Amino acid sequence: MEDWARDDDQDDVADVDEIADEFNIPSTNDALPQLSSCKEVADVSAPIIKQQKPRLPVMPPIWAESRQEVCESFDYFRSYQSGVYSLKDIVKGYLLGGSPASRDIFHCGGRLIISHGGGKAESILDYRVGPARFQQAQDQEATDKSVRALLKSYTDKRPLVLLADDKYALFPYDLGATGCTYVVLGLYWISHAWAEYQPASNGCGRVVRWKFAFQWCEGQGNPWWTSSKSDDVDMLPDPMRNSSSAPRQDSSPPNAVANVACKKCSQESPVVYSQGWMCLNPSCTSFWSIGGRELEQLDYDATFLRPIAMVFTDLPELRPAKLMETMDSITTSYAFSRGWHCEKCGRLSSRFKWEHWECSYCHSIHKIPGRLRIAKEFWHQRPLVDYLHSHVGKQSGLPCHCFSLALCPHLHATLAGITTSRPEPFELGDGGGFTHYLTFILPHERGRIHLILGTPLANKQADEIFRQYQEQANEGELLLRRYPLRLVIRGTFLTNYFSQNSGEPYQYVGGTGNTVPFDKAPSSVCGALALIKERSRLALQKDIPFNEILSAAYMEKQKMSFHSDSEHGLGPVIASLSLGSAAFMHFRARASSKEIKHSSNVLTLILRHGDVLIMEGNGIQQHYEHTVIPMNFRIAATARCIGNT
Repeated sequence: MEDWARDDDQDDVADVDEIADEFNIPSTNDALPQLSSCKEVADVSAPIIKQQKPRLPVMPPIWAESRQEVCESFDYFRSYQSGVYSLKDIVKGYLLGGSPASRDIFHCGGRLIISHGGGKAESILDYRVGPARFQQAQDQEATDKSVRALLKSYTDKRPLVLLADDKYALFPYDLGATGCTYVVLGLYWISHAWAEYQPASNGCGRVVRWKFAFQWCEGQGNPWWTSSKSDDVDMLPDPMRNSSSAPRQDSSPPNAVANVACKKCSQESPVVYSQGWMCLNPSCTSFWSIGGRELEQLDYDATFLRPIAMVFTDLPELRPAKLMETMDSITTSYAFSRGWHCEKCGRLSSRFKWEHWECSYCHSIHKIPGRLRIAKEFWHQRPLVDYLHSHVGKQSGLPCHCFSLALCPHLHATLAGITTSRPEPFELGDGGGFTHYLTFILPHERGRIHLILGTPLANKQADEIFRQYQEQANEGELLLRRYPLRLVIRGTFLTNYFSQNSGEPYQYVGGTGNTVPFDKAPSSVCGALALIKERSRLALQKDIPFNEILSAAYMEKQKMSFHSDSEHGLGPVIASLSLGSAAFMHFRARASSKEIKHSSNVLTLILRHGDVLIMEGNGIQQHYEHTVIPMNFRIAATARCIGNT
């Protein structure tokens, strides 16, 4: 048994972990009927005029509304941008979408699909860095990442999963009519791979594009869209479960596609077109010509279009398994942040509620009980850095002052522009013991960043707040949700953390309609606000009128991306309480600032359980942005003054 999906590469994916399904070595079998007996659903190149399609005859076994739902719930496709999802040159999934190429076909009811390798072959506007710039179409090469991975899968005869979205013109049914944006077609293998010339809007008027013939893997039943069952979500077709891997017996002859060696390059190419054989090696001078001339019209050879039955033993189960209770009863690990597959309707859904999984289509619920985490579980964390609390970047221009909570710090060292003081203990009172804090003064009077350190004795309140947060979130009293981001993308895209806003409405996440007033907020939120106010008063020697608090919860591997709290109407002081796991908080100059390179972090802080961070001054949000990357399960409560400038 070879490990078909085990890999640690994380290129263009969302938090990739191991995929445990395996394949045996496949064997060839001529079990499919002859071409003449295959019912043609579609066998044309992409139509120029959009044609009306019928509704799906059945609901798909696996489908989704957004790409994020696919990437978070389906292990065989985790690419948010590319149409090819591969790990170490092994293709796991291939998405059939818009922009079809010439001679792409959906043949024999979808048992044979011919499509093209992605990337470079189309002229596009590139918005990724700076102003949009026109990128001309280029030749695809065998060494290109996606093409290389597809060619390796072809050589190794490795099965892969084909998906289609509602823009795939050759699929015979209207996916959008039933609300399906993405559907999983099934397992396929690549029987042929070759290069062609394709028309393109570049200087040459054409590009080299690689084509691939995907054949349906026998052993998984018939394609689900060919089922005659009614469109009833409770009558889900089951072609991917409990199917026999034994080959069907059939008297049809095997596909005998001839391969001919080129007289100039000596490389063999298959007979693909009915007009005759041609060399399909793009580096050969005879490439793409018959008798020395290129043909404008080409049709596939009938023999080439005959589906080939390939039987694989132990085909993997494509439907994602439902997560069950773990031995340690911890329900904040990475696996619990992933999406799930609804067995009732087939929908893939991101986990958008903290207390349980919920299907976004039929609202079925899956809940796993877990235990509460305590701060002691994270004491062993040792960040792989050579500093304890903070690091100031070389190009930051930031002096650093380490103060106790006494009014007059005693400076003792100046190194590389960073001024530090010897920390002195300060008594918190009420049995809270002693603590210290660090202060970072930003250049040009842009503000100050204070980090008040938590200690085991000073964290008694924080420990209780941490317990209440978990208990009330698990019971649904605290409605922690992943809200949609305001991004110009196709489909809904949720935040990478759970949150709930209390007090004054805050537009940044969730919208003003999801804010809970303080008189209805649970005790965890009120306790966090009280602690933040107390520590802020001690650090700043004044009361801060916080009137809003955003509670954010991060499961393992979740994080908050770079942003700034620069919305109109926010006050100059923002303070945050950290609970649970340690986290890195990075500050960098905003893109509008020309003083410091955008990609460099000017300041990094390590936030630990019970720490309170204070950002003092509007200039911090105007000139800098920050991100928070927890090492494990973490809750943060961030208080603001809204409407007070």
